[in-house]
Amino acid sequence: MESLAKTAVLLLFSLMMLVVLPGLEARRLEVEESAKAPPPYSPTIASCAPKLPKNCGDEVKESVLGLEGSVPTTDCCRQLVRWGKTCHDTFAQLLVSREPASQKSSILTNSKTIWGGLC
Repeated sequence: MESLAKTAVLLLFSLMMLVVLPGLEARRLEVEESAKAPPPYSPTIASCAPKLPKNCGDEVKESVLGLEGSVPTTDCCRQLVRWGKTCHDTFAQLLVSREPASQKSSILTNSKTIWGGLC
């Protein structure tokens, strides 16, 4: 009888694992995928993007990210000012959302420095 009880418990446990584990795995994959997915572009950045030439966007991005030796050229600074503070701030927030959280503070500081002093 004891052997039958152990078999029943083992069978019940196995059935529970067949039911529970796939749901847990699906949820884990869903969480992983959502963590990888970039945030959607806001309407602001979508309307701003065409207004800044790609080469200037790259210069500003490298500067905001703090890549060594990267400073926007005078021409790109002029373009950035024409782009406007709202577009610049939205771009900085987009970069913050895509980079490790540990870089948030430096990205925002660099963004303010570029807008308030370099350009």
